[in-house]
Amino acid sequence: MKIMVKLVVLAFILIPSLVWANPFMICDPQAGVTHYALTGPGWVPVSVPAQADGSIRMDVAGSSVGSNSLTVRACRSDAVWGELCSVSVPFQFARPSAPANPANIGLSP
Repeated sequence: MKIMVKLVVLAFILIPSLVWANPFMICDPQAGVTHYALTGPGWVPVSVPAQADGSIRMDVAGSSVGSNSLTVRACRSDAVWGELCSVSVPFQFARPSAPANPANIGLSP
């Protein structure tokens, strides 16, 4: 019973750390930016709302294994001119693969 309680407590300690462990794409604050437009091979074009300070914080944990590349544009909505966006900026990163499966698992006397 004590072991089960210890495992439950350990799970409650580790689970929140997993939630914050995701890699995020970030940038410096940008005055007036309302959202970011992202495109790239293998990525569905997406609009990410800007943080309160105009920066971006996007979780990239769902990216594919290997090399990934995105183009990012800072945008703002204007009542007169519509959507105004910056020039695209490239962003590249690599997601590592999982280790190989364990082999020759057995019992030792």
